Amino acid sequence: MRYAALTISTLAHPFLLPLYLLFITFNSGTMFSLTPGYAQATAYALTIMGVVLVPLLSIPILKYFKMIEHVDMRHRQDRIVPLFITVVSVFVIFYLSRKIPYLEIVRQIYLVLVVWLSGFMLVTIRWKISMHMSAMGALCGFVFILGVKYMGAVSDLLMFFFLVAGLLGFSRIYLKCHTPAQVYAGFLYGFALVTLILI
Repeated sequence: MRYAALTISTLAHPFLLPLYLLFITFNSGTMFSLTPGYAQATAYALTIMGVVLVPLLSIPILKYFKMIEHVDMRHRQDRIVPLFITVVSVFVIFYLSRKIPYLEIVRQIYLVLVVWLSGFMLVTIRWKISMHMSAMGALCGFVFILGVKYMGAVSDLLMFFFLVAGLLGFSRIYLKCHTPAQVYAGFLYGFALVTLILI
């Protein structure tokens, strides 16, 4: 059971969900599916650089300089500086993408990420909520918006992600990473924020 919970937590890691989000966006049956290949490749490259690599590479450096205690960031205090670095990194890729044609929806995703991560960082100063669940809530919110606002055929996908969210929430509680309140609060924060911003 522990192996399954770890696998689910790894596959639904917050660093990976923006990449899933791009894949869904470009394959949703909406107008974004018509985005030229070079623009899609640019979006993936920027996202890998700014949302995955920069934050991941900063963690051992922060650990080396004793700015975080543990690389797994189980303590809320360990999350604040890496979150700030990620906010800055995502804002930089938003800025770099401003002149690339066909990436308006991607720029919206980057801005939502900046707002979501900034809010998450502020909450983390006082209380620990599940970043995994918050990211999954944001993903579900975005898929919901693709269906409602952009008429994408995503209802089955949305149900699938709600199921994955339930499994992920169970996994985070089972692994003793979070309490049920932290899991529910994380999901609701992510879902509500993305839905309210993009609707």
